[in-house]
Amino acid sequence: MRRIYLDNASTSFPKAPGVLEAMSSYLSQNASNPGRGSYNHALQAMELVIACRSKLSTLFGCTDSRNVVFSLNVTTALNTLMAGLLTREDHVLVSGVEHNAVMRALVLHRIPYSVIPCDKDGRIIVEAMPELVGARTKALFLTSASNVTGTIQPIREAGEAAHRLGLWTCIDTAQGTPTVDCRLEEGVIDAIAFTGHKGLAGPQGVGGLVLSSNLANCVTPSVGGGTGSRSESFAMPDLLPDRLEAGTQNIVGIAGLSAALDFLNTQGMMDRTSCSQLLSYFLSDSRITVIGPATMEERTSVISITVEDFDLAELAYRLDAEYGIQTRYGLHCAPLAHTTLGTLQTGTIRFSCGYATTTEEIEYTIQAMKELLYR
Repeated sequence: MRRIYLDNASTSFPKAPGVLEAMSSYLSQNASNPGRGSYNHALQAMELVIACRSKLSTLFGCTDSRNVVFSLNVTTALNTLMAGLLTREDHVLVSGVEHNAVMRALVLHRIPYSVIPCDKDGRIIVEAMPELVGARTKALFLTSASNVTGTIQPIREAGEAAHRLGLWTCIDTAQGTPTVDCRLEEGVIDAIAFTGHKGLAGPQGVGGLVLSSNLANCVTPSVGGGTGSRSESFAMPDLLPDRLEAGTQNIVGIAGLSAALDFLNTQGMMDRTSCSQLLSYFLSDSRITVIGPATMEERTSVISITVEDFDLAELAYRLDAEYGIQTRYGLHCAPLAHTTLGTLQTGTIRFSCGYATTTEEIEYTIQAMKELLYR
């Protein structure tokens, strides 16, 4: 059976051209640890990591690539930021559509929060922010785009409002990059958490933080270990990125991400024609309800739906079993979003296109949906 992969919001497939080759080359030809030796292969490994930091610095508008800090994924990056910036005496704002990467981290670190209300499409109401801010409020944590609806958030407007209120602005770009432009900017955005395995089409196991110089000085390490620098001291080094990168990083993943970034720079933004065609079909079918915006201009290539008088779990199963179409059903690790959108009890079935999704695959998916709903 053919495979139609429409779960790119979970992780991208296929990975970008060059990713596998870059990872294989590093493992077979080098496999040395950067910063742990002065021999040629260790220096080459260091150059590989520095090159990837530089590419990410350019992508996210960071003027100092040392402020790009690698981690296992965006979730670890968010935890690093929260643990190093906030205490239980602080308070933060979040949107009503945040992923559990934010919500569970806040609960784990016992950081109080208030939820900014959203409109019917899951877009935050920026005007509601001031009344939620108190003396202890320190930061705004905001996704650049919802992983449930694809709704693009007004991150610039929200960031400017947060700064007027005296708050740091921290953006989770897991779902937005590269569709949503998100760059560090004084008075707007102070921190960006990213992952390599979704829209960037890199491998799993590598993500990180991009920090403004002002915020970087305020984040203390929550994990200690070797860095290859200042080894005479038991304390973590003051310099970045070492201060927040204890232990050996996922160098093979960084090699793959670097290749994915090269592909992004060559290809540019993905063609979303196929996703637009899928959205148009969903909007035209009276049994289907699209959750979120009705236009591609307001969303990423993520579309969640409910279907009248059809069990969504069964629909997802049959799409896969009978047609080879892979989607995702459920709450998508974002119960707060479903509470906001009124879909907590039903969940949604989510279709998410990627850079390699073709018009022919979408036409096949539309035909499969029609056969399942009306046969």
